[in-house]
Amino acid sequence: MRIDLHCHTSPMSSCSEMTPDEMMMSAIDAKLDGICLTEHNRVWTPEQADSLSQKYGIAVLRGIEVTTTGGDILVFGIDTAPEGLLTPQQLKQIVDANDAIAIAAHPFRGFLLFGFGILQMNVNDAFENPTFSQVHALEICNGKVTDEENDFARQVADALGLIKIGGSDAHSREAVGTCVTNFEAEIKNERDLITAIMNRSFSLERCK
Repeated sequence: MRIDLHCHTSPMSSCSEMTPDEMMMSAIDAKLDGICLTEHNRVWTPEQADSLSQKYGIAVLRGIEVTTTGGDILVFGIDTAPEGLLTPQQLKQIVDANDAIAIAAHPFRGFLLFGFGILQMNVNDAFENPTFSQVHALEICNGKVTDEENDFARQVADALGLIKIGGSDAHSREAVGTCVTNFEAEIKNERDLITAIMNRSFSLERCK
């Protein structure tokens, strides 16, 4: 199954330019089998996701992009948005209690812009980021960051032995499906998704 694991829609994510219906139409155009709703600090209800899935005939899975003191973390497997600004450690406690999964989103977005390249940041330097000890995976194919940043995230994930996932981080129609995760098994719900990610039974595809 070809799934985009990271998408935002309006009005639940105020930064997004596309409605859920526009996202779904773009997903169909991109020949996706499923899409994940990962709004900022908000979770769709199962009924809302099921309604959208039935309307368009492709899987709609629920996640959340949580803002923490250590950066943005994608979570699959929780039904309620955490309250307040948490540390990655506090979020990990919630994740573990729900048998969920945590993924550091776009972990090096902007690192060239903000001068890390000039400082010659290397993989060993990245090990010092305490957030990485509180997640299961890194997003190493993100449609909104540079190839260099994605490649650096891949190197860090390899060095740390973390799972490597991809998602478009779409906030507009044209961005949907730019980074796709191809799962070997059928993904019917969030529990299937978590199992497949933890088993690393997938491959990544940069489409645009």
